[in-house]
Amino acid sequence: MTPMRAVLFTLCLVSGCNEADSPAALEPALAEKHDGDNPNPALLEKDARPFGASMETWAERWWTWVMSTPFATNPNLDPNADCGTNQHGPMFFLPHLLTGASTVPRTCIVPGEKPIAVTVASVMNDYPCPDPTFQPAPGQSLFDFLLGGAKEGQDHVASIEATLDGEPLQDVMSYRVASDDLFQFTGDASMEAFDSCITGSRQPAVVDSFFIVLKPLRRGTHELTVRIVSIFGTVFGPRTITLDVG
Repeated sequence: MTPMRAVLFTLCLVSGCNEADSPAALEPALAEKHDGDNPNPALLEKDARPFGASMETWAERWWTWVMSTPFATNPNLDPNADCGTNQHGPMFFLPHLLTGASTVPRTCIVPGEKPIAVTVASVMNDYPCPDPTFQPAPGQSLFDFLLGGAKEGQDHVASIEATLDGEPLQDVMSYRVASDDLFQFTGDASMEAFDSCITGSRQPAVVDSFFIVLKPLRRGTHELTVRIVSIFGTVFGPRTITLDVG
């Protein structure tokens, strides 16, 4: 089995996207496509391109945000850390606990005008790594090598159940995206404590993610829950995220 750098089989709730377009681009992003046929009106469609970027690009940017945030203040590692830490772009990335119990609840303060990116379950494979055997096979591209490992991890997800304010989200398993090429990210050097492959400099990676984007929510309190079952019968969750929208 190809080693995998980071795997999420619980509610994985990204920013660090300074190159993204301004929030003024939001209206066409929400209005585009056949929204009347959207089985999940609270979500952007699977093939939407919010702020001009594909869903797989946003899934990659989520991981860029995760890895660029220092270990000590990273809201993906500490349920008491500020969910808005290191968030600068037009999308609000809900943090996820990458370690510990999958049922730990948390509350995040969310800007009311921003769509909310939710990585429900994800694998990121980055390179290079200290393990000398972590290399493509002869004749295999680095992209195919890394994506194969990421896909293998995601294929372990058997089912996903999610609700927003008590309403089921339909067919979340169909919101699966994967990198179509290597992307480059720069991780904070302190994140080597989480991922031994982090170099603190620019390096390539791929992701395979179940990835949804919530449309901006009305002011007030909302509740998102996720429950995941693996092909081995392991249950992750249900996990609850309370969204305090200002």
